[in-house]
Amino acid sequence: MEISEVFRLIEKQLEGTNDELGFRKESEDDKAITFSGEKGVYRVVYDKNTNIMAFECAYDNSKNPEFNTLSRSLFDTDSYNERDAKSLANEINDEITSLFKSRKKVDLDKVKMPKAVSRTKAKNGVISYDADSLANRFGTLYPDMKNLIKENISKYGEFLPETFFTQIGTAKVIDVIANGSDADRKKLFKMLNEVYEDGTNEVQDIIGVTILGEMKNDPELMKTADKYMSDYMSGPVHEINKIMRKNNSLTKKLKNPPAYKPKKKKVGALQNALNSQNVNR
Repeated sequence: MEISEVFRLIEKQLEGTNDELGFRKESEDDKAITFSGEKGVYRVVYDKNTNIMAFECAYDNSKNPEFNTLSRSLFDTDSYNERDAKSLANEINDEITSLFKSRKKVDLDKVKMPKAVSRTKAKNGVISYDADSLANRFGTLYPDMKNLIKENISKYGEFLPETFFTQIGTAKVIDVIANGSDADRKKLFKMLNEVYEDGTNEVQDIIGVTILGEMKNDPELMKTADKYMSDYMSGPVHEINKIMRKNNSLTKKLKNPPAYKPKKKKVGALQNALNSQNVNR
């Protein structure tokens, strides 16, 4: 699918919401499609060099608005289809409705970054790296990602690693593997290797499947990654990539995870006993 066709489908699917919020198409070329209105501006930008599409928005409609990148996704002309384009349009629809309908801004300075587990304790096996540790280390490595991590926390009340990396973080990692310098790649994999080796099963799945699985067994990406991956992580990542390359029920399920549901409040053992006692009366 050509990028012009993707832009056409996005415009068509967002027509109703654009009318409701007062947005009109401002411009379109082979790099971006932009919509503007009294409440601000948003656009979808395509980078041919990295094959990454970014959704960006700004709260002012001046000549030089300050755009914030809210999400990134990979665009492959060979595999991208109408369903993918409509899925992207639905995500954008939800975002612009939330952002521009209420115009309620969150003070991200007041949102705390997730805490990282102590390196010493992780290495000694006292405690394992978790998803919050990965978020903290990722934000430290890429400071421009910190506010995006905080936005994820602000939106869901907790850090959702699958959502963050699927929408934003993974594209950054793939970009570094494909286009980064040797020093950039060493820093990235030093962090990933360490967190993977001393991490929980959850964080290993996030790194192996959600992040590095998106290489989809591409020969060049895999060859590059092999220079930096630890032996401990390399084997599972290769097996995962063989699976992720295929278009089957498993990969489709990974691309379309269940909708987010807030965590239920935990009920203590004492309360469970009391509830059971009341039922038996």
